Amino acid sequence: MPRYHFVVRAHDHMHDDPEGSHFPNHEAAREHGHRIVRELNEGGYCPEDASLVIHDETGQIVHAIPL
Repeated sequence: MPRYHFVVRAHDHMHDDPEGSHFPNHEAAREHGHRIVRELNEGGYCPEDASLVIHDETGQIVHAIPL
């Protein structure tokens, strides 16, 4: 099963995900990314220029979600 990494990027910081998580496909990883964004927003984290970038184990960006 492919490994995906979920990285929060903003103009002044970045939160990396070096371990990543396994998902069966890009769509499942994207759905998980949307859950992460919802949880971050509900927790009060929502800088206007930040996004959650999802990339696969080869480093290819498969999706980006604005926070």
